[in-house]
Amino acid sequence: MSELREIPCHIDGMDEIVGGFKSPSIILIAGTAGVGKTTMALQMLSNAAKAGEKTLYIPITTENSDRLKMYLSTFEFLDESVEVHEINRPIAEKDPLSTLIEMDNTISSTKPDRLVIDPITPIGFGFVEQERRRFFYTLDSMVRESNSLVFLTGELMKDEIHSYVVSHLADGIIYLSRTNQGMQTSNQMEILKMTGVKPSYSNECMTQKFNYLVSTRGFSAYPNLKYEEQAPEDKKVETGIDEVDKMLNGGVPAGSSILVGGEPGTGKTIMGWQFIQQGLENGENCAIITFYESVDQIIKATGDLGWDLQPYIDEGKLSIITYDTENVCYAEYSNRISNIVEEKKPARLLIDGLVNVEITIIDPVKRRGFLHSLVGYLKSHDVTTLFTTELFGGPEKIRSKESSFIMDNVILLKQTDTEKEIKRQFQIIKSRGTASEPLIKEYGIKEGGIVII
Repeated sequence: MSELREIPCHIDGMDEIVGGFKSPSIILIAGTAGVGKTTMALQMLSNAAKAGEKTLYIPITTENSDRLKMYLSTFEFLDESVEVHEINRPIAEKDPLSTLIEMDNTISSTKPDRLVIDPITPIGFGFVEQERRRFFYTLDSMVRESNSLVFLTGELMKDEIHSYVVSHLADGIIYLSRTNQGMQTSNQMEILKMTGVKPSYSNECMTQKFNYLVSTRGFSAYPNLKYEEQAPEDKKVETGIDEVDKMLNGGVPAGSSILVGGEPGTGKTIMGWQFIQQGLENGENCAIITFYESVDQIIKATGDLGWDLQPYIDEGKLSIITYDTENVCYAEYSNRISNIVEEKKPARLLIDGLVNVEITIIDPVKRRGFLHSLVGYLKSHDVTTLFTTELFGGPEKIRSKESSFIMDNVILLKQTDTEKEIKRQFQIIKSRGTASEPLIKEYGIKEGGIVII
């Protein structure tokens, strides 16, 4: 018998969650219809094939070859080198012995490194439990002799998995589910069982749920943000507004979080750009993540304020990521943030439009957990982050927001329109770790950004 080999999952994010798969082994991918089991399996086979593995896909289907090819062509990522051998579903339900022989012949002739049978649950559907169990014990022996990494998909509810015979034979069980809350859909993956997981991964992967995205473009899993608490640096960071730095006794602590709230038009984004511009002038790496403007729009708008961002972008000192508000997944969002932090190592980050992410998380416990992990992760990487959020109301409104409890510093920008003028007011609501003046100051927006009057 060959030794277990550690091989990549070949699914975005999965290696970070489980640390790779063991081969040979059998893994059950379970879930109800439409949660992405087939997409996950095909994504994995396709990426493995591109990496040089020999892959085999055995669909149990009612489709003929032409219709199956048409169906598989909708998966934009699918590599042509993935071998496909379909098995007739009615025959599999009524005559599992013939199905077993056909599978054995196909696997023996193909000798795949990685194999998917999709789905396994219809096989022997009309047989008594004793006969079905005998079939699966034989199938288990057969696929283990193939020395392959085998994935079996099954249309199962979570509470059905334990009583399903394959779950007792499988070395790993991955459960996919989808929940709908209002207009939002949440996809979650659970690792119910995974033999041979390294201790460094076991606590996370076996006790937590993970978000994933699925479409014809592929399957991506998102590891939860991980970080270790660190002692803050004894260093102040300038906000880019001299008078505000004086109010904050020299600036905000390095690695801290700043929440800037206010109505549209109060200058939240401009304050964020000013914060980033100060960092660039200091020679720091910086990043902007926004929902509101394209890169070209940001370059033009900041140019009107007297700042030229293009040289910093060209030098790699400034990274800008723009998001579509209609396609926001908070897990994917935090994953993009962690990627840019790991790759670019910015000292400053502007997250413009936090409310666009918050409204996608209906469960208040999950929303608070997301904010805690995001702020904690950025702090652990010494990233001083300014968040902007839309807010209607005064100090009492911003104090009641969940994010204000989590952020280190909270600033309110308020605007009052009269017949004669627009009056803008700046107020520091909270400053953790530094002394501040509890004053309300008037401010204006001019070339060069926000100016305290």
